[in-house]
Amino acid sequence: MAKSSSSNDAVDPAHHGPGGADAPSGSVGNVNLGSGGAVSRGRKSRRVVPLRDHLDALYRDTIAVSEAARRWFDGPGRLWREELPPRPRLAASMEALGVTTRLLAVMNWLLRPDHNGEVTVLGPIDCPELPPLPADHPLLATDGGPIALASRKVLARAHQLAALNGETP
Repeated sequence: MAKSSSSNDAVDPAHHGPGGADAPSGSVGNVNLGSGGAVSRGRKSRRVVPLRDHLDALYRDTIAVSEAARRWFDGPGRLWREELPPRPRLAASMEALGVTTRLLAVMNWLLRPDHNGEVTVLGPIDCPELPPLPADHPLLATDGGPIALASRKVLARAHQLAALNGETP
């Protein structure tokens, strides 16, 4: 007798996806690497994550931060900025422009033709790394603060990938 299919028969990706049931929930760092490799001769084999996977993860994260930035800076953030006195308004507006600039620079770098396909060497990214936001920056007390910080982290990841996988002279 054949078993009928129902919504209870759906495959749970947490148990059957990459890494299987042992995979940690959520992301680990920026890439979910799944479970560890097999043990042979008393040593664990290391899983080498291809550079393409790192670039794809950075692309997805950059898109996610970009979407969050658009939603906040074009919606509640705009209304919040309009209520600020001139100096904090300027600081918040400048950081909003900085978020956009950083995200566009990372996307431009990721979409370079020499970063297409199976990549072994990365070119440099043309956007300087920045110092942290001052602790008293008005944006940090809002929902825009984590977005501004995330844009800095995305840029830092791009710089790290370029430094670790760039051409050596």
